[in-house]
Amino acid sequence: MILAIVALVPTHVIVVGRAAPDASWTDAPTEARTTDHAELAVVAIARDGDRTVVLADDDVAPLVIRGRTIAARERRAWPLGASVRWSTIEPFAWHQPGEVVSNGNTADYHSNVSTEPKDFGRWLGYDQLRYFATTIADFGAARTIAATITPHDTGASAVDGAGTIFYQATVRFSDNSELSSPGAEAVDEGGIQRSVHRVSLRLADDFLGRLSAYLLVPEVFGSAGGGASNQTDRYTGADCADVMVGALRAEGHREIQYTNVAGLPALTRVIAKPTILDDQGNPATPITGVARGDLIRIDYGGDYANMTPRDWDHVAALWEDRSDPDGPAHGGPDGQLDGFDLVIHMGHPRLVIEPLANQAPATVDVLRWRAKAAATSRPARARTSR
Repeated sequence: MILAIVALVPTHVIVVGRAAPDASWTDAPTEARTTDHAELAVVAIARDGDRTVVLADDDVAPLVIRGRTIAARERRAWPLGASVRWSTIEPFAWHQPGEVVSNGNTADYHSNVSTEPKDFGRWLGYDQLRYFATTIADFGAARTIAATITPHDTGASAVDGAGTIFYQATVRFSDNSELSSPGAEAVDEGGIQRSVHRVSLRLADDFLGRLSAYLLVPEVFGSAGGGASNQTDRYTGADCADVMVGALRAEGHREIQYTNVAGLPALTRVIAKPTILDDQGNPATPITGVARGDLIRIDYGGDYANMTPRDWDHVAALWEDRSDPDGPAHGGPDGQLDGFDLVIHMGHPRLVIEPLANQAPATVDVLRWRAKAAATSRPARARTSR
């Protein structure tokens, strides 16, 4: 009797990751601390006769795809001659020159709402986010690589390895056929699709640490979507208030709903009442009792006064207490909020860390998250944050 030899037929490629050496490999987003040594690997789905199997290296185990652990009987070795190319996928933070903006947004940065004074905040529809791929390891690369945050967008930078970036793998088989995991083309109205493997590395597990994972995420003014479908939860885009709430949700407070700057007092308690900062960020009266992670609401003065029709234009978080290098603390912490302190906030066109003086002159107040912040909800398409 002659037995028929059935060849493996790969149908699609998937990027999987593990957050740490003792964690499972999974096609879910790779979310880890920068010190956790997160890794990525490529696997493929294939047909073996009438069975669906997974092509994976032996050390990519345990392996979980779509929430299900892949059994040993469902696994196969990679065929000889399979070669891998790795690419990163990043968003264009700005609209590109000559780009036709689908929703009529007139700003250079992405916005779902009008930024024009006559109808500021009016819902325009989701702005279109575009992405580009960069080859980081050409064919012949290892099938397992370190998960790192290395941007290629001009002007973008990670902070101590923290931030968010997306990965794509392309496999070339011995017959020169190629299959790629989803990449820059896989976009829906909210941005890059969840099928594109996301890597989000954070500096720590607290609020500011979770906020650091949003570095490199582009600004989308009026970011929208309900709950886990919000662009901020998806790490595809965020505005100044949503990125703060998104970090709090990532810390474990999933009951908190997205809101705008005016809605933040419902989730916080007041640490410092409104105080004027001069051009250098010096407060009219001392602002004390502040701590890392406190929220600083900003109402711009000077040339930017009345930039929005709202009482509060923007929000940042205190990143690091600093002082005048020539003062008694010699640049170190002094327990007071002023222009020397570093803040983290959603700028144009992405999250930045910079001195508070860069936001002056302004009026500011200081808020602190409550231990159990009360949930608040607003219509997904009726919110803006600046």
